[in-house]
Amino acid sequence: MDLLLANEGDNADLINFFKEFPLRGLVDVKIDRLGNFFAPYEIQSDLFKTYLLKDKESQIQASASFVERDVWYENGPTRIATATDLRVRSNRRAIAEWSHHFLPVLEKETRENGVSHVFSSINLSDPSILNTFIRPRTMKRSMPRYYLYRKFNLVSLHGRYPWANPPLSSIKVRPAHSGNVDALANYIIHRSQYRPFSSVWSVDTFEAKMKRLKGMKLEDFWVATDSDDNVVGCMSSWSPRYVQNFIPLTYSLRAHNFRQALKFLWIFGMTRRLAKPVVSTGQESPFDFRFLLNIFVDNEDIFESLLYTIFENISQNEFLLYSHCEKDYRILPPLSWISSSLPFALYAVTPPQNEMPEFLNPAIGLNPEIEAHTVF
Repeated sequence: MDLLLANEGDNADLINFFKEFPLRGLVDVKIDRLGNFFAPYEIQSDLFKTYLLKDKESQIQASASFVERDVWYENGPTRIATATDLRVRSNRRAIAEWSHHFLPVLEKETRENGVSHVFSSINLSDPSILNTFIRPRTMKRSMPRYYLYRKFNLVSLHGRYPWANPPLSSIKVRPAHSGNVDALANYIIHRSQYRPFSSVWSVDTFEAKMKRLKGMKLEDFWVATDSDDNVVGCMSSWSPRYVQNFIPLTYSLRAHNFRQALKFLWIFGMTRRLAKPVVSTGQESPFDFRFLLNIFVDNEDIFESLLYTIFENISQNEFLLYSHCEKDYRILPPLSWISSSLPFALYAVTPPQNEMPEFLNPAIGLNPEIEAHTVF
């Protein structure tokens, strides 16, 4: 088998190969890249690579991607890479070959491209991923080390209970516009200094981040201000349908019961329904949702007011999805909302000979920036 760098000519084969590996959990989800396999990387950076393992018949047996981007850490910008979309066919030769190649690829990325740290988000609902990477059965082969950095949940919000508190009357929540965009950017820059590996540290980086998101408009940003017109919170929503669809294949019993409950409460205008699975209809119906990004708030009540406003101003078929790190109490899913969550973890990936990164010190309690749209 040969290890190759992917190019545009591999696009169609990569899309079909990727569809063979659904996201496992309470709901098995197929990810459809909609004609451009590399689109989720392009909305993050221009610097990305996809490695392919091909057999003699030029069939893809394994793939992995590295997305490099500049972030702010401690006193200045640094370059990190995200190892993502690792897929290996379940045959012994492919697994053995990929195990032989992965470590040299990781070392090459860090050595040649000035990458200081490599991260990877792991789906904790999939035991096969945990057994393969986090706790392999054998250490005969030299494998990268996965250090747990932070656990987080992907939280989905589907509706509000009738007794939910109304939005705060002491603040105003309005769409961003040309008159308040500077105050919005400065607020995000100020708050980002408390998030290690933040993607925004200047007006230029804020604008660049927004321009990369296909379909993102300024009015998709919502800004909360107090009585003195000071920004006290912000949040944006963005639909992934510009780059990929998430198609439910099967629901577990627990997820099926949750979907039926949402369907019943929808009759009373309390919730948004979930798409039917392929196994029951034979048709592919993608989830209708929007990612919540750039979440910064001064307190929990402002967070809930922003949620309410966005929820009421998106399509009546859409629900919301955002990432929530452990101990980030300001953006806990409110108890007055109908929600669910999927467990993930962010790992630092290093060659086995390297020391554990300093930022993994338990004394450092700041949560890193994890935007939900970068997890998939």
